[in-house]
Amino acid sequence: MIDAKPFDEKTGATALLTGYKGCGENRWVAISNQLEFILTPGCTVRLQKYDTIQSNVRMEWTMDEFYDSGGPTSFIDRVSAALGIHASQMKVVAVYTGSVVVEYEIEPEDTDDSAAQLRALQTSLTALIESDEGVAAFGAPVLSASSGGSAIIEDPTYNPAARPTAATAPIPEVKQKATVTSTDVTLYLDTPTRNSLIGILVVLVLIVGCCFGCGTLTICFY
Repeated sequence: MIDAKPFDEKTGATALLTGYKGCGENRWVAISNQLEFILTPGCTVRLQKYDTIQSNVRMEWTMDEFYDSGGPTSFIDRVSAALGIHASQMKVVAVYTGSVVVEYEIEPEDTDDSAAQLRALQTSLTALIESDEGVAAFGAPVLSASSGGSAIIEDPTYNPAARPTAATAPIPEVKQKATVTSTDVTLYLDTPTRNSLIGILVVLVLIVGCCFGCGTLTICFY
């Protein structure tokens, strides 16, 4: 079994796929509800369903305050401690502004009675969000929250459908390639290298032209 890529604080979402792990490397993009994975020649991917509580909480915070207080790691530590579960059973899948919105998952322990565990955790989570202890657990006043597809606290001024996307990683520069082909060799040049070679060739042509224009090539060597 290949675990999904971990949360990346720089992008505010699951880390991007690199392809280094080859077949089956995957990431879950909670904001767009997409599963991305790597396929290689001869690769067979088998998807296995597992039960979790999909939750969302919007807090009266700025992004700077959220990360200054420990970010996703501290968020998981506080909420899991309040629920009486191990921190490994929680996973943050997205963080974005509005004020601060955290999307997270809660998994059951690895036992045969996962459905009953999740029902109990859902009840405990709902009670925590609605209680005064929720501020300490989540780190800030809760403006709105949902869990398992149902709203727990609603904010009529907030429109989740208009939520912004998480910050994305900088788009890498795409280098153009010039190809010079002969019967024996193919040379690949990126744009900066190609431009430098063109500049050098232009200078050489000017020098040679100047030399022949003066009637002698000897001057060029002094």
